Amino acid sequence: MAYKNNKTANRRRYKSRYHSPHNYKTKKPAHQYRAAIIVGVSTFVVLACLVVVFAFGDRIFNFLDQNIAPASPLEIIPATMEVETINPDDVPTLPPTEPPTEPPTEAPTKAPDQSKEFTSLLKKANTDISSLGSQAIIVESSGTAATVYTYEKDQNGVYQQKFSPISGYIGEEGVSSSIGPYDSATPIGTYHIEYAFGNNADPGTALTYYPVDSVMRWVTDPNSVNYNLLVDDNAYSEDWGESQWLYEYTVSYPYAVVFDYNRHPVKPELGCAKFLHVSAKPTAGGVGIDEDSLREILLWLEPDSGTITIF
Repeated sequence: MAYKNNKTANRRRYKSRYHSPHNYKTKKPAHQYRAAIIVGVSTFVVLACLVVVFAFGDRIFNFLDQNIAPASPLEIIPATMEVETINPDDVPTLPPTEPPTEPPTEAPTKAPDQSKEFTSLLKKANTDISSLGSQAIIVESSGTAATVYTYEKDQNGVYQQKFSPISGYIGEEGVSSSIGPYDSATPIGTYHIEYAFGNNADPGTALTYYPVDSVMRWVTDPNSVNYNLLVDDNAYSEDWGESQWLYEYTVSYPYAVVFDYNRHPVKPELGCAKFLHVSAKPTAGGVGIDEDSLREILLWLEPDSGTITIF
């Protein structure tokens, strides 16, 4: 088909190209609306169920309760059965319940009042009464002189003076809390009384008493395994270089009381041979009093009861 001019030909080609049915958008396929249909149907069903529940809910629940609910487990008593009745007078009556009572609180035990003199001595010694035995020897020093007090605790816990104060002596170097093996000072502190020995016969003390024989020694060599011990050189090897041969100490040791200074355990850097013994002058480190007073103290002392406090 011929066209009159190119302009007309171009217009017809444009119309045929762009007005063709194949160049317009086609309709969407049916499966693209499936999700919307499902959502719409589900919404309708839910709304319909709610309407039914609100409209007929009571009737539905009554029907289910009458036809589906289980039977009551409680036993039903027939009307024809006789039920036993209980006479209120036959029921035992319980005594009225009393409120629980708390046990009486005991008043704290008051410490017994001690004498002013005894309390003053403890204060000077800077010690507590609980550290004392029931038989207490207290040594108050002044220079190389000393005053020895004796107290005994009675059944009420009060310390009563036993003997009159005794004049005596302490070490040539006074008292000290730090004493070496060769120092002549008397140790400060409170110590338990252990046993006694002497060149005189046993006066009748309740303490363990060792009469001195010709072979007994007190070892003063800090390098010895027997340092600060009473030994019988027939029973022990002579591994000491220095010792007190007690048989020769007739003036100092007619009686002697051993207390537990540097005893359990024995330390070689500390002093040794510190006793309560007989002396009329300053000692090498013990506490010295007259022989008659020491004998009286030995007759008074009981095992595991005595202490000696030195300050």
